[in-house]
Amino acid sequence: MRDTDQNLTSVIVVRSDAPIRSIADLKGKRVGVGAIDSPQATLLPLSHLRANGTKPFVDCRVERHDLLSGKHGDHIGGEREAARALMAGVVDAACMIDSNHLLFINEGTLPPGATRVLAQTAPYDHCNFTLLDGAPPELVSRFRELLLGMSYDDAEVRPLLDLEGLKAWRPGRVTGYRALDQAVEESKFYDDHGNITIAGYQY
Repeated sequence: MRDTDQNLTSVIVVRSDAPIRSIADLKGKRVGVGAIDSPQATLLPLSHLRANGTKPFVDCRVERHDLLSGKHGDHIGGEREAARALMAGVVDAACMIDSNHLLFINEGTLPPGATRVLAQTAPYDHCNFTLLDGAPPELVSRFRELLLGMSYDDAEVRPLLDLEGLKAWRPGRVTGYRALDQAVEESKFYDDHGNITIAGYQY
């Protein structure tokens, strides 16, 4: 895993001048999310709402921004559109990964000081290298050894690490996906056979 894929959080953002002070205040409001299959801007934030007493699609409206759907990953386009919808007054709150909240401020999508974080999820993990059970153990071991042996202090490999957006590879772990597993179950994203069953998925 990349060091930048561990211990991440998502945030639910509102406008600084909004009277919304708690998750309970989102009842009856419009919540902007990313793509339908975005862990960071849809599945995890909506699970956080449920855990705090506000049921998505029941207590509040959910406005999806289905850009780059089908990736099951970053979907930054949908997050950016949710942020724009917040500033345009189309939604009352927007969900995004915390690093993109900062990015959107730095790039001007969200003017500095115009938003505040209403809620933040517990830390979770993002991407990793995943192998099938039948992968040759000696190749797996060598691949892991090569990755973990890369140093950002090595000028020759530093550009490769920069391309992947990390400073160091970390040993893989699965404990950081428990929250996502729960969010997927809550949303009925898959059936027991791994088929995508969530309503509205078209990709």
